[in-house]
Amino acid sequence: MKTLYELLEVSENASKEIIEKAYKVLAKKYHPDLQAEGEKLEAEKKMKQINEAYEVLSDETKRKEYDLKLIEERRQEEAKKQPQPSYSQNPYEQPNQTYTKPMSEQEYREALKRQYQERREEQERQRQMQEQYEQRYQQAYEGYLRSLGYKIKYKWTWKRFKDLMITIFIIIVICAILWFFPPTNKLIMDFYNSNSIIQAVIETIGNVFKGIWNGICVVFQKNK
Repeated sequence: MKTLYELLEVSENASKEIIEKAYKVLAKKYHPDLQAEGEKLEAEKKMKQINEAYEVLSDETKRKEYDLKLIEERRQEEAKKQPQPSYSQNPYEQPNQTYTKPMSEQEYREALKRQYQERREEQERQRQMQEQYEQRYQQAYEGYLRSLGYKIKYKWTWKRFKDLMITIFIIIVICAILWFFPPTNKLIMDFYNSNSIIQAVIETIGNVFKGIWNGICVVFQKNK
């Protein structure tokens, strides 16, 4: 008998988003109104199974209960395959007999925890693959637009702004370390004193910041 995962044609580690996509594809594929006259009854039966599977797997609580039930069913099936001991004989004379111990509640929890850990890892792998795919697609699309002569302009998002601030902070920290480290401080000062262009650029930048600071001070004095 097929599991609910097999009915939706997804793996047992599939994320909620993948389950939803699979359900939509199958619902469209087996919708009775889209079938030939002789196949509608079979399609209705298939759709009923698909709806029942989706109702369980789309609900986190129901899915956990079903996973637990699935683990127990598989354990029982595995136990049936084991050779049954003969109690008419001395068990010490049958060293090769295998006795299946019922699964305790703790073992249930550990088995379920392992399954959900594997599911989270699979979801993380799927998320990373999706991000890589979207990034490659975006790069290819931008390359195509550039080849047509378009200029690409990026919107400022919070993520881009945050990355820029982190980059500036790292540069400031590195510059501060180099400045306060005596050997590199000496090299920087020698380079500055021997290069008039660098002196002019730094003085210009300093004058700009000085002018901004003086303007701020004037504004605050007027507000007082």
